[in-house]
Amino acid sequence: MPQIADNFTDTIFAHAASRPKAIALADDYTRLTWKQLADLVGRASVWLNSLGIAPGEPVGVRMTNSIDHIILSLALMRVGAAKVEFSTSEAGRKFDGMIETLKIRTLFIEPPARSLGALRCISIGLDWRAGLSAFKGDHKHPPGFEPFDIALSSGSTGKPKGYPLSHQQQLRRMRDYLEALGAVDIFSNDGTGNFLLTSSMSFGGFLYTLMNRLGNGGRVTVLPEYVKLMDFVRAVGGQNDAVLILTSAMCEDLISCAPADGMLFPNVRAILSLGTPLAARAKRDMITRVSPRFSEAYGGSSFGLVSVLHPEDMLDRADSVGRLFAGVEVEIVDGDDRPVAPGVTGYLRCRGSGVSPHVISEAPQGRFEGFRDGWCYTGDLGAIDEGGYVYLRGRVSEVIRRRGVDVMPTTVELALMSHPGVREAAVIGLTREGVSEIIAVIIPSGKPDAQAFHSHCIDLVGAGQAPGGYLFVKQFPRTSGGKVDRPRLRQQIARQVEATATKRPMI
Repeated sequence: MPQIADNFTDTIFAHAASRPKAIALADDYTRLTWKQLADLVGRASVWLNSLGIAPGEPVGVRMTNSIDHIILSLALMRVGAAKVEFSTSEAGRKFDGMIETLKIRTLFIEPPARSLGALRCISIGLDWRAGLSAFKGDHKHPPGFEPFDIALSSGSTGKPKGYPLSHQQQLRRMRDYLEALGAVDIFSNDGTGNFLLTSSMSFGGFLYTLMNRLGNGGRVTVLPEYVKLMDFVRAVGGQNDAVLILTSAMCEDLISCAPADGMLFPNVRAILSLGTPLAARAKRDMITRVSPRFSEAYGGSSFGLVSVLHPEDMLDRADSVGRLFAGVEVEIVDGDDRPVAPGVTGYLRCRGSGVSPHVISEAPQGRFEGFRDGWCYTGDLGAIDEGGYVYLRGRVSEVIRRRGVDVMPTTVELALMSHPGVREAAVIGLTREGVSEIIAVIIPSGKPDAQAFHSHCIDLVGAGQAPGGYLFVKQFPRTSGGKVDRPRLRQQIARQVEATATKRPMI
């Protein structure tokens, strides 16, 4: 990894100087060398300066994945703007609220999108890259204007939040990612492997692994957004030396395509799952049926990478999200902020040079989610054993209080998903007539059997934690990062329950 001065994009120019003819970016039609990429980033930064994009100004980007999208992102970092990624499917009050909260006045879009209200919308069309030839040189803004990026949370449990990240914090995370994931070939100093961009850059997990990959000198291939699952599977199988980042939902899709004998992707270099943790059963399926080089990582937009579950631990410790590494200081504390003993469930907090300093939100933060006394409280409940392995128990905001018992949805979901008949599960709480109901919403892998699922769940978590009702669906509403959109799901299920003749949904 090259020595860095003060701007993350210095990495791009350093690679251009040391290995100018090596491929940096590719898609079905284009191959850009590091020299060509650095030249385009420089020209685009001059173009942005001509538009009056000021250092420190929050600027939105609402585009599909493309080489142009990546060049624009790097150029915005180059000029000192604070880039904010939005999903192309994001609309309505949630989108408008974040635009207002973050004080965004300029939004980059692509055809056929149109202008939105008072926003200055700048379209990046197919001729944009060619048009950069009219601009010469480079406009790197000197240090002192931070952040370079504002990462949005997924919004899976409520309104999205913004986490500012400086160039130096991103560079710290880049080193952390190399330390934590270099051993499993996700990142490397020599640029080996072919990183496939497989999902939207609006999901922080994909955006930051993409940027860290480029910063560490690795090639990136941008894949189209496939409509059919098998088209995606064929495309991945046809790539050489592939490195994949996946969500848990994408992993479940691949498992459904895996052959009865052998591996779906026997020749990929590495696969990493980010976001919602996979069920233990799915992790075992991934490493025995999809690829023996499968890993899982736990982290977040506000605090970066915390732990990695390596392939050699996947079978024996599938119920954990991996082992801590030295890059971030992590503690589990009780309600009085006192560290608890190994194995005891509490509130997860962390601190370090790569942790975002604060949150930008239009909603108040709870005591155990946000920033306090130099710590980032992640909003997760969890435990850490004596070996340093992390076990997640759920989100603080999702705990359901029923008849005096705190029910952890994540614990119940993982118990349900350990049944072979359950592909995915989401446990939600509904309050009706003053009574809290727990509903398990399940995507079955075959013919659903609510009684069998219920008995299985009781055996693992006890009757006090088991759902009182079961509903079956074909798919969940999801955020751009593939996480279950719980507010939308809760609304859908509430309407469905109210529409039934039964007062309370039962098994």
